[in-house]
Amino acid sequence: MRSADNWPELKWYQWVEASWLPAPEPVEALSDRFAGYLQGYSTFADEPETFSEWLRMLPLAALGTPVRNYRGEIVVPGDDEHLAAVVAIDIGSGDIQRSTDVILRLQAEWRWYREEFRMLFLTDEKTELPLLKWGDGERVVSVGGQPKWVRKAEPQVKIDYPHFRDYLDSVFAWSDSPALLAESDSLAPDRLEPGAFFLHQGPPAEVLVVIDVASSSSGDRQMLLAQALNPAENIHVIRPSRATPWFPVRTDQPVVVPRVKPYSWNELRRMKQLRTRPEVNCIGELCPKAQRSSRKPALPPRSVRR
Repeated sequence: MRSADNWPELKWYQWVEASWLPAPEPVEALSDRFAGYLQGYSTFADEPETFSEWLRMLPLAALGTPVRNYRGEIVVPGDDEHLAAVVAIDIGSGDIQRSTDVILRLQAEWRWYREEFRMLFLTDEKTELPLLKWGDGERVVSVGGQPKWVRKAEPQVKIDYPHFRDYLDSVFAWSDSPALLAESDSLAPDRLEPGAFFLHQGPPAEVLVVIDVASSSSGDRQMLLAQALNPAENIHVIRPSRATPWFPVRTDQPVVVPRVKPYSWNELRRMKQLRTRPEVNCIGELCPKAQRSSRKPALPPRSVRR
């Protein structure tokens, strides 16, 4: 595997070194693999430390890597005409990180890199799931079929990545399309941007994530798309054909992708600015950067014009 010495962006993706869960080995960044497909197009304008910049640099597994489900079974062969790449990130240890959790996983991992420890998500019943509560030793349990916070562990001065990963599994277990609807807003097609997603409310509930957007001087647009279906499987980039990984943006037509019914543009959404009201006081390393003396350097700007 390439190291952070010659691939410094790897440090943006904590799971590469910190996760104990099996995952495909990363070999190159997403932007490197798909550069050159769209001559005359420019990718979505971004700034350092934005979600779009982070998505654009996601680590990918080697060409020919198949999509596997949580049981290790191949669900999409590595040479499938509609498989562009497998993202080098773990699935988890069971059927927990399902399709609607893909956008939550990516958002949460980006926020973790940015040290936004006050992040929170919602259950389908709208119960708040703040990371700080988890750090305070509380866990979500079922009481009469409803989620309830109960103290189960000692408070932590610092949440490490394995504890954060366990927290995410708890979020995934309690959230599906109702929670995702509450945490997102409808998005007009002309506002299409990286990090937006299409949502089939189901059943089964399914999500299609917009990884990148490119436009030409004439106003034509293309988008790079990723998904993971149910049961839990590898997050992977899809393509309309072997010729290109980019899907043309045609808002007068549904978005046709493999293995899923077409998505309507009325299903396009983006995450709200995630609420960060903590249920417990921050302590030590759990406090946000603005309240601490040391600050991590910003992500370096990177040009990815096609």
